[in-house]
Amino acid sequence: MNIFIIEDDFMQQARIEKIITKLLEKHNIVPKKFEISGKPHKLLQAIEEKGVHQLFFLDIEIKEDELKGLQVAKQIREIDPYASIVFVTTHSEFMPLSFRYQVSALDYIDKELGVTEFESRIEAALLHTHNKDNSAVSDDSFYFKSKYAQVQY
Repeated sequence: MNIFIIEDDFMQQARIEKIITKLLEKHNIVPKKFEISGKPHKLLQAIEEKGVHQLFFLDIEIKEDELKGLQVAKQIREIDPYASIVFVTTHSEFMPLSFRYQVSALDYIDKELGVTEFESRIEAALLHTHNKDNSAVSDDSFYFKSKYAQVQY
């Protein structure tokens, strides 16, 4: 699994990193890549793969640009239509706007939630993406075999 975080506030960066590191250890998950940045262009350059194994935690307001996170999510979705995107923000008023950007966010986590709820929402997103990554191809496929052909879709 690849995990990416965009957060321009260093305190929030450290908070999210600490929670995710703790949860990875708790669930014995070893990420292939774990990138944290305050600069969207750096994160976008770090995306080298596509697939259900990618998890992005994005702040919506980056460097006083209120909608930058939504714009980055749209760019991520263009690069990787299968990735899981989670918004972590204080701007819950922008949640309806995320539908207009058509980024199919997995969750929308308010930074002002209590510690336990905040951590459990991050854990749910992490486990959801990890379980998608570990599901067998056959779980989501159709298989047909005859004496003339064999098809798996």
